[in-house]
Amino acid sequence: MSNVLSIAAVTAVLKVLLENGLVSDPIAASVGDVIVTALPPDRISVEADERAQINLFLYQVTQNRNVDWVSQEFRSRHSRINGNASSQSPPLALDLHYLLTAYGAKDFQAELLLGYTMHLLHKTPAITSDIIENTLINASTTNTSSAFSQAVASVSVPDLAEQIGQIKLTPEFFNMEETSKLWSALQTHYRPSATYLASMVLIESSKPENSEVYIMPLSQPIIEQVMAPTKTDQTIVTGTTLVIRGKRLRGEITRIRLSHRETLLVPHDVKETQISLLIPSDLYASVQGIQVVHLTMGNAGQTDYVFESNVAAFVIHPTITAFVAQVENSGDNLRTAEITVKFQPKVGKAQRVVLRLNEVSVNSPVAYSFLVAPRTEDTDAITIPVKHVKPGTYIVRVQVDGAESPLHKKNQSGAYDSPQVTIL
Repeated sequence: MSNVLSIAAVTAVLKVLLENGLVSDPIAASVGDVIVTALPPDRISVEADERAQINLFLYQVTQNRNVDWVSQEFRSRHSRINGNASSQSPPLALDLHYLLTAYGAKDFQAELLLGYTMHLLHKTPAITSDIIENTLINASTTNTSSAFSQAVASVSVPDLAEQIGQIKLTPEFFNMEETSKLWSALQTHYRPSATYLASMVLIESSKPENSEVYIMPLSQPIIEQVMAPTKTDQTIVTGTTLVIRGKRLRGEITRIRLSHRETLLVPHDVKETQISLLIPSDLYASVQGIQVVHLTMGNAGQTDYVFESNVAAFVIHPTITAFVAQVENSGDNLRTAEITVKFQPKVGKAQRVVLRLNEVSVNSPVAYSFLVAPRTEDTDAITIPVKHVKPGTYIVRVQVDGAESPLHKKNQSGAYDSPQVTIL
């Protein structure tokens, strides 16, 4: 029983480590009252009720492939602890991936907290079993009403700490694309953050007491690639077909989940290594998460979840048309105008929109960028004022939450020439 608490125990130890550090450090006095939580980021109150807070979220668990060199030592030590000398299976070795996020409604609060916590974790590259044991004892006696404290109360804390052993903590540095994918999958407001790897957490394999237990074979679907159907144009837009490639994709009943939607979609072509799906027209242009879900039909005619794949990401690009009106002379041979852009799909009221104009000219072409004002509702058309623009013909692009509208080639030279507007 104690092994299954290992993941929660490591999270609890890291949370207490941060809480104790705040109490003993002058940073707490400069920031004010700070709380430490271990919640999904979408459950953190932001904006009007945002407070100084550090949140530690376990966003991914992966298998550590370096378990072979510790497995024999692990089995010998744990057979003494558990009295399970017959267990010859190697332990399940896991890496825990954490997202550490700092919140604060005032200037510099989030930066101060993030810098402090990263410094604290840098000073604590390894967490020994003694630290784990002391932390678990304190955590289980401080708040006896919590689910974790009640679970720990049913096991031997020293044995649990020894089973976990030493945990190594290292930062994982993501580039902008990886960070964008992670936060887009979380579907919440971005805040200053850092990612950490806790390695390795060992969970012992034990022999089932009932030898007649049926073990279901591993058949979890795996997404390896999400792409457009044609190799020449990899731009994905609504109304086109999306191709999902991977392993074990076909189940008894195969469905697709997009961006945490509860309603599952029915793909129109399912194979073992490839699935085709028509992109719904009501998705926002942005980074989207996608999962393959396998269902099974029960005896009562109801469907149950069996397996879900990893979450993969792809970008839906907006398609646009544009025209110009209200062109006026603003002096110095410059113009002001209004450019109306029509979108497919609609633009969400909270989405960030940027209009980009690139002059079609061989002689010192100019480019402009205009941030579009926020909207009060979703819309499929936005009129954007532009100022101090040089007269000429311009290629029009729009970025919606970073997803850029595609351009089209029409002339013989192969250059992009639409969509475009002319400002005279």
